[in-house]
Formats: sequence, C-alpha cells, structure tokens
Amino acid sequence: TVDLPKKQWYQRRVRETDKAATAAGVVGIASSAPWMAGFTNSGVAAWSLAAGFQSGIGSVAAGSWFATLQSIGATTLMGTPAGLAAGGVLLTGVAVRYGVNQYWK
Repeated sequence: TVDLPKKQWYQRRVRETDKAATAAGVVGIASSAPWMAGFTNSGVAAWSLAAGFQSGIGSVAAGSWFATLQSIGATTLMGTPAGLAAGGVLLTGVAVRYGVNQYWK
C-alpha cells in the first residue's frame, strides 16, 4: 500500500463507510418489503396486499412464490419495522453527511 496523506486517507475511509452504510440501508429496507406487503411472522395480515393475492390464489402450494414470501416474512429478522427503521436511519445518515459536505465545499 502507498502511504497517503492524512486527508486523502480520511476521505477514502469516509467514502468506503458511506458505501457500506448505503448498502446496509438498502438491504434493511428491501428485506422489509415482504413485511410491508403483509407477510408477517404471524401469517398474512388482514386487508394487506398479501391478503388480496391470497384470496385470488386460493389454496397456496408449497414452494410457490407466495409461500416463499410468507416464509421470508415469518422468519427474517430484518423483515420487520425495526429493519425498515434501521435502513432508513442509515440512509438518512449518509444523506445528511453528504449534504453537509456539499454545503461546506
């Protein structure tokens, strides 16, 4: 590795941290998509998008896309309001830091 001046080293680490936080935020929000659609750990939520699909499907076959989404919604730790909140906080932090850096340029 080449020794970088302190400012360049810091800027590179900040960019890497931003990328990681952005990726984690996107994963947190995307993994909450089944939960937001109504696939919860206690089954399909009443009056949700998932309930509408289930009423149209009728009997759900094991291994179908609907059964897979229900399994994700029932077992994924991030597929909860906490995952959605964590993703939002991470993305907001990156956006605020980016905005502050743009303002102070």
